[in-house]
Amino acid sequence: MYAGKVNSFAPKSLISAIAVTTTIIESFLALLLFFGYQTRLASIGAAVLTFLFALAMWYSFGIKDPLDYSVFTFSAGAFLLSTVNEYRWSLDEIILKNKNN
Repeated sequence: MYAGKVNSFAPKSLISAIAVTTTIIESFLALLLFFGYQTRLASIGAAVLTFLFALAMWYSFGIKDPLDYSVFTFSAGAFLLSTVNEYRWSLDEIILKNKNN
């Protein structure tokens, strides 16, 4: 299981729980980002999750793998998305416009 290789520092009894939990969180954050709902919080969550993934890859495989797969770049991009002031074509923007009317 790849989750066991990436999280080589974790006890083997927790690997399945880590894999299931992160998959659920990743899916939830992806849906929030796709629909543009709570974009700022979702992008911060995605940034933190991918940064932790990059650190786990670094610990388990060395610095080359997370750099080859651009995991740090994705994390930085998600952090950058959280700094945007308005999100056009998103549910956040529609909700904001409806509140102002």
